[in-house]
Amino acid sequence: MLVEPAALELLASLSDGAEIMDAAVAAAVSRNAFMVTHSVVDELLSARASEKKTVQISVEHTSFRAAVADLNPDIKLDINRDVTDKSRCTGTVENFRDYFRDRFNRYKRIFNEKASQIPLQPIARVRSSTERELRTIGMVADIRGTRKGDLLIEIEDETDTLPCFVGSREKALFEKAREVLLDEVVSFEGKMYNSLFIVKDVHWPDVPFRQKRTADTDACVALLSDLHVGSKYFLQENFERFIRFLNGDTDDKEIAGSIKYLVIAGDVVDGIGVYPSQEKQLVTKDIYEQYKLFGELMKKVPDYIEVVISPGNHDAVRTAEPQPRLPAEFAQDLEDYPNMHFVGNPAWIEIHGVKFLIYHGTSLDTLIPALPSLSAGYEFPEKVGIEMLKHRHLAPLYGEKPLVPEKRDYMVIEESPDVFHFGHVHKNGYADYRGTSVINSGTWQSRTDYQVRLGHHPSPCLLPVYSLRSGTTKVLSFA
Repeated sequence: MLVEPAALELLASLSDGAEIMDAAVAAAVSRNAFMVTHSVVDELLSARASEKKTVQISVEHTSFRAAVADLNPDIKLDINRDVTDKSRCTGTVENFRDYFRDRFNRYKRIFNEKASQIPLQPIARVRSSTERELRTIGMVADIRGTRKGDLLIEIEDETDTLPCFVGSREKALFEKAREVLLDEVVSFEGKMYNSLFIVKDVHWPDVPFRQKRTADTDACVALLSDLHVGSKYFLQENFERFIRFLNGDTDDKEIAGSIKYLVIAGDVVDGIGVYPSQEKQLVTKDIYEQYKLFGELMKKVPDYIEVVISPGNHDAVRTAEPQPRLPAEFAQDLEDYPNMHFVGNPAWIEIHGVKFLIYHGTSLDTLIPALPSLSAGYEFPEKVGIEMLKHRHLAPLYGEKPLVPEKRDYMVIEESPDVFHFGHVHKNGYADYRGTSVINSGTWQSRTDYQVRLGHHPSPCLLPVYSLRSGTTKVLSFA
């Protein structure tokens, strides 16, 4: 029996691929077909997904008692940095003016705090200066190449604009300058030559080197994202195994009993109308039903575990960032559970004094193609997270993905988080950068047709568990 390449790739991405392959061969034989096609496999997945929709999770009541069950929760949600209930934008010119002014002023404060032997000067003063060493900051208004292969970067502040020249002969500096993005705020060192500013160095706001904060507790935080409940590719059996693990159905009861917090960074359901022909990939086309299924899963989480839920681009909130929390109508009755907490995207929370920045990660789709250093960003998302910390912004490129021009730019990273947790690209990744643990928590969805076409290779069902005491991450596999 022949197997279509697309069908083979899809089968290879499934945990029960061999079993489905046998069923696909049987289906092809019954149709007198000589080949197992992608559509045959797709039909089988749809049938299985429909069966799963009514599956109830069975959690056995055992004598398991988690070590953290009696630990008083210590969790603070930073409502000041959450757009929920604060969005007043109507899309006017004034909204955009206030938004970019706020972005610039927040960066200006960051740069002013950085030590330098060269004083920071506004652009208007730099343009008329004859000093040999000058330093200024500005928002990038334009980037273009010259006929000779050099770079011209135009920056602006509240006083003036400044054309900045980066020569291609200065190879190290030139490669560094290629990482400059439109709409971000950068600092240039150099000197004036006629009407051009000759750049000698480029500086980003970057987070400072510091000691990572830890906590005097053995409690741990489990990090998840991109469940995509409602998709036929949602790995429900694997997720149910994770729920049973939390309830003590495991040989590793020590780790299970240490998890006091669960943080979800968006895309809890697959949604409706997110991309063309999505309805073919769904178990249910009813968005309320999708959230009901998600709610049933969450209700099986032990009640001593505090759960924080942030939305993503597949969830039932506005697609433009920053996003408010899930509306009550979609949260179902989870709000009646005192251990369930809903936040916006992005969100800042503090757990036992350890600061977490939660962001779904939609802007990765624009940053990866924009920065030459991120050519492998989909395989190593932690590198993208580091660049966000370096640029001190979660979505510096305005206009590539929808951003709401609020009076405040909620996407600026004003302080160093201890943990930066994000998702979106369905690929786990981990790094430590200047005292921040950068963690992409992967996905609980198998490889989709769309990912096959793009050549993306997800890493489903790998659970990062962060120790608040040691500041280290252990990864558990439920694949």
